[in-house]
Amino acid sequence: MAVAGTTVLGGRYKLLAVLGTGGMATVWRARDEMLSRDVAVKVLNPQHAADAEFLDRFEGEARHAAAVSHPRLVTVFDCGVESGTPFIVMELVAGRTLRQVLDEAGMLPPGRAVAIAAAVCEGLEAAHAAGLVHRDITPANIVLNGGEVKVLDFGIARADGTRAATAAGTVLGTVAYLSPEQASGRPADPRSDLYSLGCVLFEMLTGRPPFTADSAVGLAYRQVHDDPGLPSAWRPGLPASLDQVIARLLAKDPSSRPPTAAAARAGLLSVFSPADGVQNGGTAVLPVTPGTVPGTPRRGWRPRPSEAALGAALAASLIALMVVLLTGGQGGGHPVTASGSPPASLAARPAATGTGSSPAQPETTLSPVAAAAATLVGDLKEGVTDGQVAPQAGQNLFNQLQQLLFQSPGQNPQQVQQQYSQLVQVFTQDKSKGQVTGQAATSLSSAISALGAALGTL
Repeated sequence: MAVAGTTVLGGRYKLLAVLGTGGMATVWRARDEMLSRDVAVKVLNPQHAADAEFLDRFEGEARHAAAVSHPRLVTVFDCGVESGTPFIVMELVAGRTLRQVLDEAGMLPPGRAVAIAAAVCEGLEAAHAAGLVHRDITPANIVLNGGEVKVLDFGIARADGTRAATAAGTVLGTVAYLSPEQASGRPADPRSDLYSLGCVLFEMLTGRPPFTADSAVGLAYRQVHDDPGLPSAWRPGLPASLDQVIARLLAKDPSSRPPTAAAARAGLLSVFSPADGVQNGGTAVLPVTPGTVPGTPRRGWRPRPSEAALGAALAASLIALMVVLLTGGQGGGHPVTASGSPPASLAARPAATGTGSSPAQPETTLSPVAAAAATLVGDLKEGVTDGQVAPQAGQNLFNQLQQLLFQSPGQNPQQVQQQYSQLVQVFTQDKSKGQVTGQAATSLSSAISALGAALGTL
């Protein structure tokens, strides 16, 4: 167990203080005693360190990320394994995360929001050129320091050409910013990062991400199926050209998004002139003064305790279920960011309003199918955690549910019914084998029936 001021990793990195903790790792402030400088050290949590495949991916990607150097990316210095626990050593970045800025300011001036997004594109362009896909572009993974913008945490990145690690069906990333292909269990590519950036830009402009829901499974469903609408519906006065750029970033089909981060950056810079806050070749990122942006009701906003607790916000989600399956029923939590802080709450958040009369608010109510699926996943996770559902049975049902919920648009009713029948068949077989028992068998049977009834409304 790491102890501040005592534990030394790799014979040179003395751990000083915890910067943050998440579901995947703990991030420490540390002293590199060889080079006499402070660094950030990300130490993988024990349950993940025990997974040989995960361990190989962690080390391989750390070395791959260390080969990429760019002013917009946090530098990876070193990695290693100490007493069976892997760690990665990174640049210690000063400043505040975009998550912290948005929690205080609510939304940003359009020029500043575009400037930040354009800067992120610079970093992504360098990473993508090196074969890295970030897979978790969120406000918590973007740090602002004066006029500087840096992208944090390639901790769940994957080098192109390598197969996705961990069990089939695992979803990596933060659901409110997750691309449809990632939510569907398909491979991520550079255009997936652009979708996530589109979600971040939408939130910077409106004070809310494109989609909200009461559970992560509901959010994933909406990422795949729903139209987010235009930012100007939430914040009147935004230029139509900016609406168009964001709509392209948020296209469901990756081929309809900008082909590269450089193309996305060019589109952003075409919206605003340098005088509006964007300078060619760089960014003019001005400090936010809380309360100066019209209609920002979230000054001093903090997540409710139930939202902030790690794992609780994902209690009825596909991601939490997969964490339980992969860790043998030991629970789970959010992916960790390089700063160590958990991502933003996945529950619905207050919508920002503009000055003057309020526009009609876009619909955020979950469909009956998504609501029923969220209940089913919650019951399934509880059953696995309580030992009434065998991990393999949970995996089987998870896979069937994912196929049912996240297929490509345009399925006919017969295809939907066939996939639902397969879900029922898998549940019945596992129950007859004694892999689903007790109260879980009753609650899951009821939840599957409710899902079937909801599917009949399609």
